[in-house]
Amino acid sequence: MKGGFVGGSGLVWCCAGYPTHAADITMPGQPPPAPPAAITAPAPAYNWYGFFIGGHLGHGWGSGGVELTPDSNYTGTFGGAAFPTVIAADPKGWEGGIQYGSNWQFEHIVLGTESDFSFTGIDRSQTIITNVTVPIANTGEQRLPWLGTTRVRGGYVVQDNILLYGTAGLANGRAETSFSALESPGACPGSPCARASEKKNLWGWTVGGGAEYGAGPWSAKIEFLHYDLGTLTIHTVDPTMKGSIAAATKFAGNIVRAGVNDRFNWTPWELIFGR
Repeated sequence: MKGGFVGGSGLVWCCAGYPTHAADITMPGQPPPAPPAAITAPAPAYNWYGFFIGGHLGHGWGSGGVELTPDSNYTGTFGGAAFPTVIAADPKGWEGGIQYGSNWQFEHIVLGTESDFSFTGIDRSQTIITNVTVPIANTGEQRLPWLGTTRVRGGYVVQDNILLYGTAGLANGRAETSFSALESPGACPGSPCARASEKKNLWGWTVGGGAEYGAGPWSAKIEFLHYDLGTLTIHTVDPTMKGSIAAATKFAGNIVRAGVNDRFNWTPWELIFGR
């Protein structure tokens, strides 16, 4: 009886183990079983970390003009009608240049710094003829030959390779303005006419935002910036009238531009703060 129990147990063990290895047995005339499918690791998440450099091109425009304020010598003689109050308003033109900076990513948050330099064609010139006792040609001009900014950026990764950001910082640029009041046909009898001009580097601030799309080390962005460099005021001197005209130009405006960056897996800030 005991021997039968042992024999039966061995039969049960043998049969119980058979299904486990039956699939590994290749019958004559059948192909060998296919190997198990390899497990593919998920692609790593896109990372915005690193130093970048690139270029941009866009359009800029402002709303202010050269605001004229004659002194009492003019207003007493002509009643203020000899000169317009504003001339050469609404400057606009192209802008383009280079930018560089660094990004750090903390999960969905991206913080960074960015600087740029642009040449611009943002300018406006205008001549207005006024008539009091004689025709007077009033000519004003404003130009912004170049503009630079140094800013901090803070953004949120809405998808791995799509970044929305805001930015703010310092701005500086070359401001040029001029004004002249000439009696027609272009000369003042016996003495110089009222005229003045000045070129000066101005400092101010900028704020804006944008969206950036990354693909490998490359990224493309579209960006809006508002800049304000303050006001440049010049004073004309007219020996004939013994008067002066203050011509004040506020250099402020907006820029919309597109840019492309190439990014590297390091930043110069690592020398100070580590990786």
